[in-house]
Amino acid sequence: GGSSSGGNTGGSSDSQTGWKTGSASAYGSESDGTLGAATATGAIVTESSMGVAVPLSWPNARSYLGRQVEISYGGMTVIATVNDLGGMGGGSRSLDLQPGVWRAFGASSCFDWGVRTVSYRFL
Repeated sequence: GGSSSGGNTGGSSDSQTGWKTGSASAYGSESDGTLGAATATGAIVTESSMGVAVPLSWPNARSYLGRQVEISYGGMTVIATVNDLGGMGGGSRSLDLQPGVWRAFGASSCFDWGVRTVSYRFL
């Protein structure tokens, strides 16, 4: 706990709230072959799975598995679970979103989502 006052000042990282800004890509389509695939935790990627992958290049990347991450984009906030690891452009992207997540943000497909800048924090 602890009491903190003040608002969100923007920036790329806020040490008090843990919010970070990063690029998020999308996966989990028939066209990329990942729909129905098993994630690093053994969960299956489905049309509605609320999972995300983090880059293998992050220090202790496996320690993120099973953690919840709050993702904010376009005024909407979604809570997803880290259940996968990926190459993700050598770590140039922070999150790789499964279909339930990018659909919640209004995207109709992986390609519709593309790569967008999101705010996120691990809970």
